[in-house]
Parts: sequence; C-alpha cells; structure tokens
Amino acid sequence: MTFYEQELQKIVGERYPDATYVGRTCYVQLGDMNRAKIEFVKGIQADRYIALQLTILNRCEGKVDVLWLQFEDLFGKQTASNSNCSKRIWPYIWDDRGNVDWNGYHPTRQDYEALSNAVSDYLEVFQDMRQSPDRQWEQTM
Repeated sequence: MTFYEQELQKIVGERYPDATYVGRTCYVQLGDMNRAKIEFVKGIQADRYIALQLTILNRCEGKVDVLWLQFEDLFGKQTASNSNCSKRIWPYIWDDRGNVDWNGYHPTRQDYEALSNAVSDYLEVFQDMRQSPDRQWEQTM
C-alpha cells in the first residue's frame, strides 16, 4: 500500500470498510446510485498536498458536488514535530521526488478523528435514504 493509500485508510477505513484504494484516491459506495471519490489534492505548489477533495458521483447524472477539506482548517497551525524547529506551520503532505510524508507535523489520533468525522458528515448528506415501516427515514449504506 502506498503512503497515500495508508493515509486514506486511516481516514475512511473504519467507517467505510469496503472503500477501494487506488493511488492518491479512494472510492466509497454511498448507495445504489452515489459514490464518493476522495483524493489528496495540491495547492499552488506542485509538491504540497494541502487538502482532501471529496467528489460525489451519481451513476446517471455524473458529478453532483465537490468539497475541499483543507488540513489547515481542520488541524490549525501546529508546532513542527522536528525538535530542532519550534516554529508553527500549516500541515501538508510533501512529495519530495517520490519521498512522501507529512512535512514537519504528523497528525495525531485526534487530528485523524477530526478529519474522519468531517468526511463522514459530508458523505452522510449523499447516502441513500429509505423509509422504515414505522414511517421514519433511515440512512442506508
């Protein structure tokens, strides 16, 4: 598994165990018609992945919606993990000619949980709904 696939699995694997991982992307089935494409995306610098892009795809209608979850919005400015550096930085993934890792700050378990919650909250909006026998609406996956 690549670095990107491992990171995506940390984010979506527990809540969406049937996710499919391919490179910097994973796919989650949200029902009969909707799928989510979740991928790491770059900002204005070619070697820095600063966000997750979530794209909702419908089998009949194509692209339905797109959302960027930027790491700086979820994690905030952080103190670098490197003990030689005390400055605060914005988290991002750095691809240094194939050597890929978080630059200076590695997300904590709480950071991954916050990112996972944000992804899940967004995906729930597009999951299929069905009405139960007692006339209540339920989400299905």
